[in-house]
Amino acid sequence: MPFKDLLIVFIWRQFSVRYRNSVLGILWAIIQPISMMMLLTFVFTYIIQVKTGSYPKPVFYYSALLPWTFFVGAVNGSVKSISGSQSLVTKIYFPREILPLSGIFVAFLDLLIAGSIYIVLLFYFNISLNYTVIWIIPIFIVLIIFTLSVSLLFSSINVYYKDVGLIITFLMRLMFFATPIIYSIDKLSLKLKLLLFLNPMTFIVENTRRVILEGRDIVLWQFLLALALVLILFHVSYKIFIKIEKDFADVI
Repeated sequence: MPFKDLLIVFIWRQFSVRYRNSVLGILWAIIQPISMMMLLTFVFTYIIQVKTGSYPKPVFYYSALLPWTFFVGAVNGSVKSISGSQSLVTKIYFPREILPLSGIFVAFLDLLIAGSIYIVLLFYFNISLNYTVIWIIPIFIVLIIFTLSVSLLFSSINVYYKDVGLIITFLMRLMFFATPIIYSIDKLSLKLKLLLFLNPMTFIVENTRRVILEGRDIVLWQFLLALALVLILFHVSYKIFIKIEKDFADVI
């Protein structure tokens, strides 16, 4: 079977396993970001007053939650993709990258579904789009490379160390607050901004809002920094993956 067809099989396998025996099915792809958006809007409107610029809080938060939910869902879906496929890894040969890749594709399908609600929100709040929306393509290229890098790294390490899942949970909690999801970095000092931009998700979230809600072009230095960081991370992650994958069948 060609590897492309095998990838499609794995994508369908992960997609069906995720929503098997689920009452709401793929609606969970919409429920998760919407419920989080509603919670953040309520908390930071009625409990803690937080300014989100000139645009409504729901679209401010949803703009960040879309890429964030994709990233978290893809990494969580990929981290156990190899260790959880013992019967396949030990019996047949195929490029092991297919397993974490399938988790990323399933998360991307969820992203497309959740994105339809985003369009509705933009229409509801009368936010018009202009040519700058095309910048969402390079932004999401950075997002996908970053997600793939993290997924390859941790899915391979998880074969050897089973507590990687706990580490991922801890790191995601830290990254949530290190990513400007519930706040804006506009009024922060340059030093603090530079520190936050070492996290590629900061570029992704900030510039998603910038090109869609504000109708402005991406900040070039931020794009180049984020792209350089994710390419270096991908190179390192893939080298580690290739180096240790030959022992997966023996260790798993």
